[in-house]
Amino acid sequence: MICGASATFVPFLMSCKDFYLSTPFVVDYFKCSTCGLVQQSPLPNDVAPFYTSYPVHLKKSIFHTLSRSLIMRDVYFKLGAIGRKSVLLDYGCGDGSFLESAAPYSGRSFGFEVSKEHAEELSRQLRVPIYSSSELLLKDLEGEVDVLTMHFVVEHLTDLKYTFALISKLLRPGGIFYCVVPNIESWEFRLFREKWHGLDPPRHISFPDMNVVNLLSRANGLEVNCSQHAAFPNGFAGSVPAALTGRFSFPIFAVALPLGVLASKIAPSGVTAFFIKKL
Repeated sequence: MICGASATFVPFLMSCKDFYLSTPFVVDYFKCSTCGLVQQSPLPNDVAPFYTSYPVHLKKSIFHTLSRSLIMRDVYFKLGAIGRKSVLLDYGCGDGSFLESAAPYSGRSFGFEVSKEHAEELSRQLRVPIYSSSELLLKDLEGEVDVLTMHFVVEHLTDLKYTFALISKLLRPGGIFYCVVPNIESWEFRLFREKWHGLDPPRHISFPDMNVVNLLSRANGLEVNCSQHAAFPNGFAGSVPAALTGRFSFPIFAVALPLGVLASKIAPSGVTAFFIKKL
């Protein structure tokens, strides 16, 4: 994705199964010897089959809503930092929970989803414009976005260069791009390996680290202001069922969640949050 034809890849993690949704897909991950990017190889041409019955896009239960506000809030962009006159774009807005909660804090709010059907349904529910076309998004918002958020989106992308170029075009000078990605160098990954919940094959395609994010940012007139690990208990708690039973189980996840909360607070490393500024 980054180094092109000159890249040399070495095997990183092979024959990875889908422990979350139990689809039949099995994928391999390689690491670029030049920039360090870990990504699937070969890159999939069509990712749509990976998302059949994908629960992230469904309206969440009261349990999840409470968990998100109480114990997962560290990974989300702080609403108070948006600004009453700011233009907010939540790129990859999932079930729309963040966009819904952020709308009162910004001057204008927008969303983006690849699926036209999902975008239209979310827009109807939230009464917020949700785009599904990059061309139309640029036409309407180029150079106007103050805050662009991607919560657990970057790892799903098959073209990081294109996406960072798009982000740069959408942001105004001084605008902020905030993204959260699973940390493939975390102690959680080293502990659970292919059963790590953050790996989530085949849906997670790429795992950029600080070096990769810096390369992409500098190439597109962006600058990484800072990065930090955020407490996200789902990574640990979601890995426990796969390690014990070979598949995801919500009851086991719920039992393991308190330990996940404790572990992520004591030693947060499962996800990395990047704060990136448009120069």
